Amino acid sequence: MAGRAARLLPLSALATLVAIAVVARVDRRETAPATATSTVALTASSATTRAPMDRPLVASSSVAASAGAVVPRGTRTLHGHARRMHRARSRGPATARVGWRVTTGGPVAAQVTTSPDEKTLYVATLSGHLLALARDGGTTTWDVDLGERAYGAPLVHDDGTIYVGSDAKKLVAISPQGAVLFRLELDGEVDTSPVLAKDGSVVVAAGKSVVSVRRGGDVAWRFTAKNKIYTSPAIDDEGRVVFGSQDDHVYALGTDGGIAWKVDLGADVDGGPAIGDDGTIHVGTDRGEVVQLDHGGHVRWRTAVGGFVRGTLAVARNGDVLAGTYGPVPRVVRLSPDGGIVGAFAVQGTGAKEFGIHGAPLEDASGALFFGAQDDAVRAIGPDGALRFRFVTKGDVDAPLTLLEDGSLVVPSEDGSVTLLLP
Repeated sequence: MAGRAARLLPLSALATLVAIAVVARVDRRETAPATATSTVALTASSATTRAPMDRPLVASSSVAASAGAVVPRGTRTLHGHARRMHRARSRGPATARVGWRVTTGGPVAAQVTTSPDEKTLYVATLSGHLLALARDGGTTTWDVDLGERAYGAPLVHDDGTIYVGSDAKKLVAISPQGAVLFRLELDGEVDTSPVLAKDGSVVVAAGKSVVSVRRGGDVAWRFTAKNKIYTSPAIDDEGRVVFGSQDDHVYALGTDGGIAWKVDLGADVDGGPAIGDDGTIHVGTDRGEVVQLDHGGHVRWRTAVGGFVRGTLAVARNGDVLAGTYGPVPRVVRLSPDGGIVGAFAVQGTGAKEFGIHGAPLEDASGALFFGAQDDAVRAIGPDGALRFRFVTKGDVDAPLTLLEDGSLVVPSEDGSVTLLLP
């Protein structure tokens, strides 16, 4: 598909990227949210007006979600939760102050996850390795060869076992001490993040299939779509597995792998699902839309946001939906629960449709938002919509960011670095 061409590069070419000397730096030249004068038509049935994209990223309301909707200590899966909301318990940094920075030997395009006690950070790289880094200092405690590039965030089970996939078409289970427990051969490349199901099994997308894997490494069930799956599955409160595919459909599977429902959205569904507190499902498409589905798979609204929506979406505590978009004007867009565009933050693009912001921001306890972009930078936007800081690396920041319990922010970059910004 368009935008995935980099995945065809040989490992030798990727390794060349890592050989470039990198010096992280802070750039404060942006003093106000970037804006755009264009308007985007809302296609939702409930939103028939046109909304400007030049409003700041301020919440549509101050209504707070329940405490149970925030992740427990330790970001152990993509976006910290099986519903993929991307909310953190702590407050993030107000400035970009570097605690430590390490190089990993390969570009990092996956979110960094943690052990349950947050003493260890797990980093999957495009050089095909999983590294365990010490929270204090960033030193490598062990390194496992995955055999090929890894794009998905590692999943950490309740007992500390780490599950991670790679383009070697394998799901690998690794003990907290770094011992490989099994390598399960799957039907295709594992470009997504595994998720923990209600029964303790691990669900992962590989190629065109979604597979449920028991703790010992045997397959419980397998479902095959008509085309490649680039979205990381989410799991709702009833245990149903929700994902999108490049066959233009969103699927919900029951706990036995059978289809609960499916819906055709008319375009690749590469913007991974995020499930709100009320059970509503949000996905993004290559038609440049954010779509909300109800619990039964019916489209409630679909809103045009001006560019491809790829990477996993997020749902803020007040129910607003957050999405990153690609060009020609890359933005983070905030939508109200009824699909209206509340505000946006634009970054400098190249004019290309394939350049942008891959995925949605992280929301901290104060409502501040943190996200990276393909202009090599990470930004923090306060609850008032004002830019707090812009921290620059030497590579795309496509991976979601991770906020630790003490307020430290973990920044992975495709320059091969992982940086800890202090609270």
